[in-house]
Amino acid sequence: MSDFDTPPPSVTSGLVLPEGTISAAEPPSQTHAVDATAPAAPSIRPLREPPVLTLPDCKGAPASHWLTLWEQQHGLRRVAQHDWQRPLRGDWMMQLQETMLRHEQVHLLAHGLAAHLVDAWLRHTQQAKRVKSVLLVDPIDLQSPELRETLFTWKPLAAQTWPLPLAVLWKERQPTPDLTACLNAWGATVLSDAPAGGGVVGGWARVHEYWSQVESIPQATVAEVTW
Repeated sequence: MSDFDTPPPSVTSGLVLPEGTISAAEPPSQTHAVDATAPAAPSIRPLREPPVLTLPDCKGAPASHWLTLWEQQHGLRRVAQHDWQRPLRGDWMMQLQETMLRHEQVHLLAHGLAAHLVDAWLRHTQQAKRVKSVLLVDPIDLQSPELRETLFTWKPLAAQTWPLPLAVLWKERQPTPDLTACLNAWGATVLSDAPAGGGVVGGWARVHEYWSQVESIPQATVAEVTW
């Protein structure tokens, strides 16, 4: 099988992958010895309901990252990927699809490259009805040449309006003109006029308020979620 072959629909749980998508095979499970000298895991709050599924940027989110701290402090749930260092679009889409099938309704929080994951997944899934809202944090612009070379399986965002509440929070990055035009076409609500800061505090109050407002509106639409 070549790198560009994709598994049949039965393997991808109903997710129809675009032609030419690369998918990585799941690595074999490994057994690790328990290190008795390792520090205790940090205290984690009960899982939030309805769930918030976090989708980290490429390279993942280490222990000290604000996204990891949000997960621990507020009960958010991470969608794991097979390979954070070599993110393959098709593989990431299948991991998100498999996770979504285990939930009735969720909020999606997508950081950096994961904004493109949500865009690609929404275009090819039949499970979009399970998404209560989407929050994009610091989406990256794949139009830049250096990113196109390393993230060659990914495609830039395309202007399209999604029929669900969508917001964007800028924590550490500034929007490029291309991203601004795309997000405007999407009808995204901007939660911060200036970067909110990369720490655990920056932007959280606005994010929490946004989710609370979405949850207060039955079958909310983007037009109903106003600030």
